Amino acid sequence: MVDIYRGLRCRPGDLAVIIQDEPECQINIGQVVRVIEEYTHFREELGVHWLVQPLSRVTSPVLVESTGNMPPQVVWDNQPRAHIDGWLRPLQDTDAADEMTEIAGVPLTSEWRDSVHCRI
Repeated sequence: MVDIYRGLRCRPGDLAVIIQDEPECQINIGQVVRVIEEYTHFREELGVHWLVQPLSRVTSPVLVESTGNMPPQVVWDNQPRAHIDGWLRPLQDTDAADEMTEIAGVPLTSEWRDSVHCRI
């Protein structure tokens, strides 16, 4: 069986934390989201994007493309939005530390179970 998501950070159904975002949406860093499905409305050269649903009930910014020659607009809502795979870090329900958390000296399990780190 071929794993179509091989090499990607996330998969549909994962919980993930946003680790990077557009300059106008930097407040989203640290927000926990659920990965819904692959988002295919962007050009392939932009990389793999996921449709994600913020878990917080608090509205958060999202950059929305405008029609015509207008610049993108920042909209605050709690609706599903596209996010690039490389800017998400999946949260694993395991007590085993991964390589990056060992290097950082922070166990992953405390990172997502501690409410200080999750904007929910």
